Amino acid sequence: MSVVGLDVGSQSCYIAVARAGGIETIANEFSDRCTPSVISFGSKNRTIGVAAKNQQITHANNTVSNFKRFHGRAFNDPFIQKEKENLSYDLVPLKNGGVGIKSPPSLQMLRGDLC
Repeated sequence: MSVVGLDVGSQSCYIAVARAGGIETIANEFSDRCTPSVISFGSKNRTIGVAAKNQQITHANNTVSNFKRFHGRAFNDPFIQKEKENLSYDLVPLKNGGVGIKSPPSLQMLRGDLC
């Protein structure tokens, strides 16, 4: 029997499989064992990981990183209000009072509880 483990962090994420012979960290499409926790929105698609991180400079307004620090906080939390001034992407309030990310109109809003 195998067990899969996920570690989703603020900066990066890892996927590992525990098997009878030990634990193996799975490499991404760039042969890296560490994948950046970054998402970039295009007009009709989303890019994740290394490819998205490469777009942070050229498409800063459509690239989201470090979103995990907003989990579990209310949109009107003073920390959120202070931090949103320094972000290249827009935060929006959700119906439940949480924090969401405004994405291009062609894509659905990425909700804080799905990141």
